[in-house]
Amino acid sequence: MPIRIANNDDLQQMVDIYNQAILTKRCTADTETFSIQERQPWFQAHQNKQYPLYVYEQDGNVVGYLYFSAYRPGRKAMIATAEISYYLHQDFLGQGIGSQLMSFAISQGKTLGFKTLVAILLSINEPSIALLKKYDFTEWGRMHDIAEFDHGTCSHLYFGLKL
Repeated sequence: MPIRIANNDDLQQMVDIYNQAILTKRCTADTETFSIQERQPWFQAHQNKQYPLYVYEQDGNVVGYLYFSAYRPGRKAMIATAEISYYLHQDFLGQGIGSQLMSFAISQGKTLGFKTLVAILLSINEPSIALLKKYDFTEWGRMHDIAEFDHGTCSHLYFGLKL
C-alpha cells in the first residue's frame, strides 16, 4: 500500500504540498506559506501513536498526506473524537488518491479507537466537500463568513462522521 507513517525525510515534500494549498486560497485559512523549520513543531507533534501522520507515496515521492489531531485537546470527554486533515499535491488531483486517503482514514480511525471523525474546512473547498460527502460525512456546523481572503469571505464548515 502506498500509505505509510511519515518520517522526517518526508517533511519538505509535505511543506511543499501544504504551501500549494495555501496559495489556492480555498483549502486552508492560512494565508502565508511556511518554511520547513516553521513546520517542524507541527511534524513533531504528530510523531505519536494516537494522532499519527501518514503520507501517500508514489514513485518514491510524497504526493499527499493525512493526519489525525485531537479535537479540543485536553477535554477528556472528547478523547474518542479526532479531527482529520488531508492535502494532495496539485499535480495528483483527480486521480483517486484523496479517496484512498479517506478510506484509509476511516479504517485507521476505527483501529485507533476513534468513534467520531471531524473535518473542518472552508465552504469554497468544493472538491473536499464532495470527497467528504462521498464517504458519508455530513455537515454538522457552519460558521458563516468568518474567513477573509482578497476574493471575499467564506464560511468555515464542520463535517462529521460517526464510525
